[in-house]
Amino acid sequence: MATTVAGMSKQQLARALGATGAAFGLISVVAPRMVAGTYGVPVTPAGLQLQRLFGSHALAISVLTLSAQTEEETNRGLAVVAGMNAIDALTALAAAAQAGRATTLRAVASSLAYGAAALVVRSMRG
Repeated sequence: MATTVAGMSKQQLARALGATGAAFGLISVVAPRMVAGTYGVPVTPAGLQLQRLFGSHALAISVLTLSAQTEEETNRGLAVVAGMNAIDALTALAAAAQAGRATTLRAVASSLAYGAAALVVRSMRG
């Protein structure tokens, strides 16, 4: 198992993933139109509220990784991030017929990439 990737330690990479997730969550809460547009989701009042809710859960889960003090806490946070993104990818696929191909592809690709990155970092030696 690797101890560094691109010169960064497991803890540094975990914090970078946490910061990325927190930024996405915060943007989803304060500027949901921007995120909805990026994913090709129609902008409606209900859709914007759901985007804010999605953002708040991404922000809250990112705090697990950002606040981790031990390798066990880091691993737990990364496992939650990977699990959440796997569920997000599955629900996107389940709704594909209604959501459309472009939106589904964006949702599945981003969820799988972020979840996979969490698993790779989790597999590193601390």
